[in-house]
Amino acid sequence: MKRLIIFLALVLFAASGCQEKKPADFTRLGIYTPYQGYMEKLNGKVESVTENGYWAIPEADTYVKGARITKKELDSIGYTYDYKAVFDIDGDLVSSITLDENDKVIDTWRLSKVNNLLARSEYISDDTVRYKQVITCDEEGKPFLYEGYNAIADTLTQKIEVTGSYVNDTLKVQYFSHKGEVGSKYLFIFNDLGLLTRLEYYRKDGTPGSTTSYVYNDKGFQSDYTATDNEKKVTGKTSTGYEYDEKGNWTKGTIKDEKGFTIICERVYTYFE
Repeated sequence: MKRLIIFLALVLFAASGCQEKKPADFTRLGIYTPYQGYMEKLNGKVESVTENGYWAIPEADTYVKGARITKKELDSIGYTYDYKAVFDIDGDLVSSITLDENDKVIDTWRLSKVNNLLARSEYISDDTVRYKQVITCDEEGKPFLYEGYNAIADTLTQKIEVTGSYVNDTLKVQYFSHKGEVGSKYLFIFNDLGLLTRLEYYRKDGTPGSTTSYVYNDKGFQSDYTATDNEKKVTGKTSTGYEYDEKGNWTKGTIKDEKGFTIICERVYTYFE
């Protein structure tokens, strides 16, 4: 579904990365996708998911799908673009492509693996690789260091260190400049089901910034979203209702934003057999 972009510059930041042991019953929609700040868990071995957003038109006591939301309109309301995410059989992301209202590609994240471990990511726009990350794994095969480069000049621009895990833990994402200077920090806080319940941002001087909290329904999908600034003032708030497929993944989300508008998002999935 469409999400308010409060903290993350999604084009350049791969905010989290510790590889988790994924059982056969779920796929995580997160890193390098528009859901990077939400880390949604999908049921089953998902091969691809495509999502499009539409304006919701009131009809009696419900809403019906209106016109597809344009890129310009999404920019205006601060929501993310339509996208298609593709996964491999292991549940790792292969690519994430954002699309405009005419299904024209806006930009792409493309990932590659070495010895079945995530090793490189590339950000592509206008058919040109603009940014890349080299990923270093520990002895257990978990990525812990992301080194980002300007792909055209091939110069180091930043480093990202990741510690923690996705289940009943806090995933710490610490940024550094190319000179090793400490930058901003994100804390992704997960419950014992591996659902992200809180995301905290800290400035490079260590002072608190924005915070986002999430409430889930009984199927494990977000029902309420609240964003606050460093003074605890609410800056964004949504509530969402869903329809589901036979796997229990949502195919239609109706998102009511307290700013006064409602949108409908539709998803199409393919699954590995």
